[in-house]
Amino acid sequence: MKNIIKNKVLPDERHGFTLIEILLYMIVASVVLFAIMDFAIQISIVNKKTTNMQEIVTNMDFISTKITSSIQSATSINNGNCIFDNDIGKLSLNVFTPTKSPTTFYLQDSMVYLQEGANNAIKINSDSMKCTKLKFEKISQTKIPDQVSIDMECEPINADTANLRQKLSTHTSISLRQ
Repeated sequence: MKNIIKNKVLPDERHGFTLIEILLYMIVASVVLFAIMDFAIQISIVNKKTTNMQEIVTNMDFISTKITSSIQSATSINNGNCIFDNDIGKLSLNVFTPTKSPTTFYLQDSMVYLQEGANNAIKINSDSMKCTKLKFEKISQTKIPDQVSIDMECEPINADTANLRQKLSTHTSISLRQ
């Protein structure tokens, strides 16, 4: 009989949560959810930065490879059509193939262009980036083939990520093979 009385619920005992307990639980849950959302937003921003930087690296690598292979296969530098030591530079190369001579690289309206011979110039960087600097410098020494030093700086053009102020710079020196 004693066991039955002990387990019996008396009318003055309360079951459930008080209003203060429910409010505390909701506040704690809100803080945890806010922290999780903030973390997710930060991951999204880092992902966007990484994607843009990878695209810029890929574009700059392509441009550098194109310029490097053209310089290495050139017969000489066409000094009359070049703009050296300027952030908006121009490099003109004489090449073996008459239809591709002169091969010219230049920066115009934040885009890098390649023009081979009398053909129309083609843009060689993507629409998602702009180049703010393409500087060529000619290095000449006796008994050594001419060298060209290239300084290039690019950044994203996308309005969503331009405020992230990502810039990537590169410096390369290439010798003409003579």
